[in-house]
Amino acid sequence: MAAVAPLLPVDRVSVTTVIDNSVDILRPDEKVARRWSVPRARKIADLRAEHGLAHHVAVTRGRETARLAFDFGLTAGSMTHNFRELGLDAGAIDALALSHGHSDHFGGLLGFLSSYRRRMRPGLRFYGHPNHYVARWMERDGDRVSLGRLDRGDVARWDLDVVDVPEPVVLAEGVLLSGEMRETESYEAIPPSLRMEQDGALVQDTFIGEQTLVAHVRDRGLVVVTSCSHRGIVGICRHAMRVSGVARIHAVIGGFHLAGLDAERIDRVVEALRSFEVDYLVPQHCTGAEALVRLAQRMGKELVVSSTGSTFTFG
Repeated sequence: MAAVAPLLPVDRVSVTTVIDNSVDILRPDEKVARRWSVPRARKIADLRAEHGLAHHVAVTRGRETARLAFDFGLTAGSMTHNFRELGLDAGAIDALALSHGHSDHFGGLLGFLSSYRRRMRPGLRFYGHPNHYVARWMERDGDRVSLGRLDRGDVARWDLDVVDVPEPVVLAEGVLLSGEMRETESYEAIPPSLRMEQDGALVQDTFIGEQTLVAHVRDRGLVVVTSCSHRGIVGICRHAMRVSGVARIHAVIGGFHLAGLDAERIDRVVEALRSFEVDYLVPQHCTGAEALVRLAQRMGKELVVSSTGSTFTFG
């Protein structure tokens, strides 16, 4: 897969985590993290955490700032409530993007559009992939549990230009969506319990369409904003470098999907992340407690703890 140009540098990337699995309003600012704390909110901050992930990403280059909504949490109630609580401006959003088709990432989308679409510009683009719009399941020992299905038509009817991203696409100067990641690490296998519907049957989910947001911060390197990293966070980082043409990673933020996995795999992933010599690492959502402990032990200097409502600024 060819690099995008290479990706132009930007001055600053700010990622506001609208929804994550936990919230700690007493946690102080640290490193690149500014918290939606009591002093900042001027009250006991009213934020909702849930098993899901949603980001508001602002990318600044010179006098221009592009604002992107990337994933939408599990429920519309939490997504719309937190967006309002954090004082974010739906009218300033330049594009919407969805990482993949699990309901803990798209569940809040349609309700969010119901509440805020009239404030947004007409003809706004919604970036995804055909693979996002299939039914998904978890299946263990014959027991099937639905993980949701997003209907493409339900998205398009909100006056959105629904765009498929099989290849890397530049969203604004200095920021892209990854497109399909076809090269993976041998030890980053997708759990066999994750299934999708295909031709009337349940088959192993490939997550081939899962998107990662990648920005290039001037003189520092890439900021890699992932979602659930089903195809492997190490492979995602390597893919980001390939498609951007930038050989250094400054920060990685998002879910690393290591929850419930064995210690050997967690250790291999942690050591690979160390080899990238990143400056900051912000594990979220599906990373898992065991992996967080191991990252704290091996990458304590780089680790930044997440909390719903935090803004992480790079550059």
